[in-house]
Amino acid sequence: MHIHAVATPGAEWDAFVEGTPGANLGHAAAWARVVKNAYGLAPYYLAARDEADALVGILPLVRFRGLRGKLELVSMPFLDSGGVLATSPEVERALLDAAAERARDLGAQSVELRQLAPLTGGPKGDGLNRVDLAMPLETDEETQWKALRAKVRNQTRKAEKEGLELMPGTSSSLIDAFYDPFAVNMRDLGSPVHGRGFFGAMVDAFGNRLRIVATGQAGRSVGGLIAIDYADIVTVPWASTLRSERHRCPNNQIYWEALRWAIERGAREFDFGRSPLGSGTYKFKKGWGAEERPMAWCRLDTSGAFLPTVGIDENSTLKKLSEYWTRLPLALTATLGPRLRKHISH
Repeated sequence: MHIHAVATPGAEWDAFVEGTPGANLGHAAAWARVVKNAYGLAPYYLAARDEADALVGILPLVRFRGLRGKLELVSMPFLDSGGVLATSPEVERALLDAAAERARDLGAQSVELRQLAPLTGGPKGDGLNRVDLAMPLETDEETQWKALRAKVRNQTRKAEKEGLELMPGTSSSLIDAFYDPFAVNMRDLGSPVHGRGFFGAMVDAFGNRLRIVATGQAGRSVGGLIAIDYADIVTVPWASTLRSERHRCPNNQIYWEALRWAIERGAREFDFGRSPLGSGTYKFKKGWGAEERPMAWCRLDTSGAFLPTVGIDENSTLKKLSEYWTRLPLALTATLGPRLRKHISH
């Protein structure tokens, strides 16, 4: 077995990922182009091959410098998922050792892996009080609709009764319809917003695997989501609706449309993404029938030893930033947000 760097992961990479149990959205080759084109971040992708030169493991890594200047290798920044995907514990260990060596060569302090499945000998949960929420999909729309709870179905119907309509257009043309409410919510939550170019790069890289769903009235968007079909799983990494409109249930409308699209694509699972335990988003996702699963995020030092995971809520720099961010004008947060966001990996 040997480990080598992959400068431009492509079809061979994706074919291995999609045929290997445990694959997730963070393993997609497309992210190498997205983070590089949107934020200028350098991908350092690693692949393991056996004696017959067949792929037996992969590890996507990105060189990432945080707000305080700390340099890390992260798999994958901005996502809930990533980490090592390997066919055996031996391949997994070889990739971890190679990642630690790459971190030493680059002068990085650590390697962060956003595992959804625990590593061999690694932590079983990340200790961050957050879980991923996902559910298996039915094979047809009617069966899926009947499987939903009555409350969810009623709230989904309510959105239409309230006059909300799904906005027509391609993913490229719907970026603004998604982004405008998203930017408002990120400001109100005290979090710097991604730039529009980040989502544009995503649309370009994933093509018809990506769908933007947006809802509104009279041409005014009140919310939307981004859904990506990869490895037989449709994942929603970003979704947002205006708080002032939530009594009209736009969230239900856009999620049901995303579920319909996932079934059309033949996906076996729908991943709602992570939420803090007991939060409003956690309860919303559970209401659709999603089941929680602990995330196994972990960090390694440059010797390959496991380090304590640093919680999102424990980051003092982000806490201070969030305290005053909500008080800034929206136009200013939209300008400053992307400049800061490339240094915030969560």
